[in-house]
Amino acid sequence: MPTAVALYRGVKELRGDRKVTAADLAEARAILPPPRQLASPDQVPDVLKAAVAAGKVPRLAPPPPQMPAHRADEHQAEDDQGGVTRDQVDEGAEAVAILEAAVAQQRQIYDRVGGGVLAAALLYDPGRSDYLLRELLQYALRTAHRARDTSGDQGED
Repeated sequence: MPTAVALYRGVKELRGDRKVTAADLAEARAILPPPRQLASPDQVPDVLKAAVAAGKVPRLAPPPPQMPAHRADEHQAEDDQGGVTRDQVDEGAEAVAILEAAVAQQRQIYDRVGGGVLAAALLYDPGRSDYLLRELLQYALRTAHRARDTSGDQGED
């Protein structure tokens, strides 16, 4: 699939029922790396989703969900049925956006480190390459550890 088709499909997916405009496509294209830096056009939707999560493409961001009217003190107290506060919903939505962006970045790392990249790097500068590979592994393991810790108590490493 050509990159232009992947770009349109990615924008359409993000826009949902809303019409895709030339301005939407231009904004999306502006944040994409050059096509030669993409492992494949299949990466385009992930790059767009990460950009939306980071707030870099406001035109493509989905419209805010319609929230039912609540009492004036909704940010501080739970409703009478023991529900979740608006602040907790907002915090959860932000957390999901962070996770989506992290997954998109992990996919890019996975795609870019494949092929002959490791062999070429080790041939060019074995010491620096070995150091960078250890760092990459260390942060991958730290991320995996945090992903397993669902207690919510995740202090800085």
